[in-house]
Amino acid sequence: MTVSGIMEEFGVSEATARRDLETLEQEKKLIRTFGGAILETVRTEIPFYSKMDLNPEEKRELADKALSLIRDGDVIGLTGGSTTMAIARALQQRPFERVTVVTNAINIAFELAGKPGIQLIVTGGVIRTQSFELSGPLADATLGELTIQKTFVGADGVSLARGITTFDELEAHTNRVMMRHSFETYVVADRSKWNRDSVFLISGLSAVTALLTDSGLDPATRKAFSDAGTRLL
Repeated sequence: MTVSGIMEEFGVSEATARRDLETLEQEKKLIRTFGGAILETVRTEIPFYSKMDLNPEEKRELADKALSLIRDGDVIGLTGGSTTMAIARALQQRPFERVTVVTNAINIAFELAGKPGIQLIVTGGVIRTQSFELSGPLADATLGELTIQKTFVGADGVSLARGITTFDELEAHTNRVMMRHSFETYVVADRSKWNRDSVFLISGLSAVTALLTDSGLDPATRKAFSDAGTRLL
């Protein structure tokens, strides 16, 4: 939230807004940024292989749902993430005559390399070791030459207020480019990611075909998103 937004929302002076932000920072409830603040929880990124150990059953459920949307002959996009890695593993359990997978995640590429029935396209780009994703102009140039039917996007946060968010600015940009070159976009996020915001915006909900989540998502959240016109699977 920005200082100016606080002033407008609560009808207080700039000095009051800044003083309150300083107090909240001292209480470890937020982190001050230039002209505002973000929640402390927004800045906490979990390394990839630690994420793989979180909610494994929910990730498998999500992967099965994603797999039901994929048809033989499809060109699909997989961004980085532990849930999209689960989709990559699930792909190998079902016999396809030919599915083309486009990914900017080198761990997903390694997982699928040489697997029968899967043609693999890997973007170029600069690797981010926290998530194993390639991003930047080289990744964007590769994606600009492709047409993808269905892209599955991992996210660190899903909320009605901000949409789909992640921890890294370049990753967010590359994910948006992949979405732009795809006919359909499915966000895959287990219930722990819902009603949370990360730092950088990938996209608003209006750009997403549907949100895929696990059956444990609470009814109130499900209803709020459905009432907002978002398709949930």
